[in-house]
Amino acid sequence: MRDEIWKDSSKREQNYHEAKCLLEKALATHPNDKVTLIIYGTVLCDMGCHKEAIKYLKKAIDQGSNNKHAFYNLGVALMNCSTYENAMIYMKKARSKQTGARTWEAYFDPMAH
Repeated sequence: MRDEIWKDSSKREQNYHEAKCLLEKALATHPNDKVTLIIYGTVLCDMGCHKEAIKYLKKAIDQGSNNKHAFYNLGVALMNCSTYENAMIYMKKARSKQTGARTWEAYFDPMAH
């Protein structure tokens, strides 16, 4: 999914919107699917909707996800709308986790913070 979003930068916004709509449909039928929650949270992060992303990433973690991307991406979201200390809690926890095959890291530029 992410490769398609970045393939043509002129379609970035359109591709993210389409991905968001598809994920919303998936969550409507499977609201507790941890992978879908993580991917949706990641897409929201990449779209700059960090406060909304927090809700979905926390939900995945609260339901027992040990996916590294859930923790790291929650840290990214918190870095953009909370405190450095809150963000680092989750980024540090991510270090000891394994990545999921269908998830990815949210975009994060550490030099911008």
